[in-house]
Amino acid sequence: MALMSPKVRVRSPIRPANRLYDDLDKEIIALLQQDGRRPNTELAQLLGVTETTVRKRIGRLVSENLIKVVAVPSPEVVGMTMSAIVGITVEMNAHQDVAAALEALTQTRYVGYSTGPYDLIIEVFFRSHEELLDLLSKKLARIPGIVKTDTSVILKVTKFAYEWEIPDESGDSFGDAADPRSSA
Repeated sequence: MALMSPKVRVRSPIRPANRLYDDLDKEIIALLQQDGRRPNTELAQLLGVTETTVRKRIGRLVSENLIKVVAVPSPEVVGMTMSAIVGITVEMNAHQDVAAALEALTQTRYVGYSTGPYDLIIEVFFRSHEELLDLLSKKLARIPGIVKTDTSVILKVTKFAYEWEIPDESGDSFGDAADPRSSA
């Protein structure tokens, strides 16, 4: 009785120079977003390529900083059950210094430069309203260059995801999020 080998897709090993990701890269990323601990052998089987191809693709994506593979702790497990978005207005030449000071705060999970009514926007996690009050009235108040803050406490989170799809070449479509292989 002869064993049948799985059908393996033949793909060009060279990706066009003007593209950061090809369809196989996008499929690998989508599957890793579902389960970052999925073995390369399983990815290869699902995608119809060799394990070596998957391993090399992941290695290239990581080494070129096109993806990051990280473990993200759940804030609620350590009691950080509350979060807030803080819009910050800063003095004209203080953006970089204020952003660096905000990055150093342990409660800060996100710091971004912004247009609109705020110069910087941060997301913070905290255990209690008292901890948020301490952050706003003591820690932020001590940072030179901050002119004003506007805080929105998050009451309920209905979606918290790190997954997003890479748009197609035209930038028009993100594909169907329900099917990780829809962009193939």
